[in-house]
Amino acid sequence: MIETPFERGAPFAGTPSSGESRARAAATRERILDAAERLFAEHGFAGTSLRDITAEAGVNLAAVNYHFGSKDELFLAVVIRRFEPVNRRRLEMLEQAERQADPPRLEDVARAFVQPVVEARDEEGGWSVLPKLMARVVGEPGGWAEKILPLTFGAVAARFLGSLERALPGVPRADLLWGLVFSAGVLSHYLLLGDLIGRITGRWMEEAQAAETVERMTAYITAGLRGLAVSQAHGGREKTGGKRGKQKGKKR
Repeated sequence: MIETPFERGAPFAGTPSSGESRARAAATRERILDAAERLFAEHGFAGTSLRDITAEAGVNLAAVNYHFGSKDELFLAVVIRRFEPVNRRRLEMLEQAERQADPPRLEDVARAFVQPVVEARDEEGGWSVLPKLMARVVGEPGGWAEKILPLTFGAVAARFLGSLERALPGVPRADLLWGLVFSAGVLSHYLLLGDLIGRITGRWMEEAQAAETVERMTAYITAGLRGLAVSQAHGGREKTGGKRGKQKGKKR
């Protein structure tokens, strides 16, 4: 009697092994993320339905629920996937800056914060998707910025804050934190308005122009952070001067 594959416990022909199943599941997950990213970027969270995403990805609703659980979790996964490589590159550049000098040069810290964003924006596909996705996070109803930004940038911001404290000793932590917020604002406006500026000036971002943009933003952010240090250094004297002026006025 010939023993069948089933009787031997072997898989039937055409039945995927566990490795094949995992690979297929991973491919399905990426296909869903790709479709969701395109649709969220173009139409926003509220303007995109799960039915739209499943049709675009060629999957059923059960696949979306299996991999992500909900539309909210899917949107979060889309944003994290897009920004995680940017943040990883930021930390790599920051670590390099800290190895080269102790304390690190302020310009190198600022460049590590800026350059990966410009690089990601200039990559194929990133030019249109990254700015649009960032606009959805910031402007979409439902408080997405408050939900997503701490998850995507919280740990990175803390890491940069520690490096800034070494690069600008004596500046209060609160001032440096505000400096990071203002620096993030510069980057956000670059993401949201960069295309518009290109259209107005008639110049599109090319490799050389991207490098120039990095240096311009680095210089701008560095000057702003140093301005906080100067303001703090002169703050005490200004307050003292103000008190003396009031006292002189009283004597008169």
